[in-house]
Amino acid sequence: NKDTDIYNWLWQNKLEVCFIIGYNRLLILDKLNNLSTKLFNIHFGSLPSFRGPSPVFWQLKMGGDQLGLCIHQLNDKFDSGAIYWMKEIPNLPHYNFKFVSYIFSQLCVEGAFFILQCLFNNIPLVEIKREGQISAYQKRPTLADVSIDWNLMTASEICHLIKACNPWNKGAITFWKKQEIKLMDARVIGSGDEQPGIIISTDDKLQIVSVDKKILEVSMLFYMDSYWSAYQLKELGFASGDVFESHLSFM
Repeated sequence: NKDTDIYNWLWQNKLEVCFIIGYNRLLILDKLNNLSTKLFNIHFGSLPSFRGPSPVFWQLKMGGDQLGLCIHQLNDKFDSGAIYWMKEIPNLPHYNFKFVSYIFSQLCVEGAFFILQCLFNNIPLVEIKREGQISAYQKRPTLADVSIDWNLMTASEICHLIKACNPWNKGAITFWKKQEIKLMDARVIGSGDEQPGIIISTDDKLQIVSVDKKILEVSMLFYMDSYWSAYQLKELGFASGDVFESHLSFM
């Protein structure tokens, strides 16, 4: 029973310290009132701005310069306890959802070791106060959150979204001739004056114009349950002058 297993496990083991990662339910601490275990949550997001179940996605989608993870004490609200360790890394252009999650899974060991060293050596843990940071709960991504809106999203925002959706969603969603396409990579290579979403080249690379008059170059996409390199797209019927559509534009 997922609702009771963790409580039974904690009571049976009576650990001195427990780090929780990836648990998607709020622990009811009243059920653990007389348990002496010190409980900490490992959260792959910068707190308090990226509370919620998908912090890596939202950090990448929002495109900040830094990506953060924290270890905080559990309390009776999601991702709201006192922060005792945090780490930030640069948001590099080649990072995607899976790769950042992998990096964080290694870095969090450093944080857990730091907290254990403090506790076992009777060194008081010092709360990290993040004054001036906006507190926000970021929900689980919906269809709209993983879809490209060609009339609103800048070239940079589209690139950020693709990073956030790769590989778990196989890219950011758009539509070509009312068929779902997922762009798996993109970079800005220049400027163009054509309408947003229009394909201006299918020679080796797929080139698309964004609403802020930038040219996006795409080298791979996911279509009809298959991965396609851009140089193959002419054979599938993609042509200059075709226009990608947003998910709500024809619904």
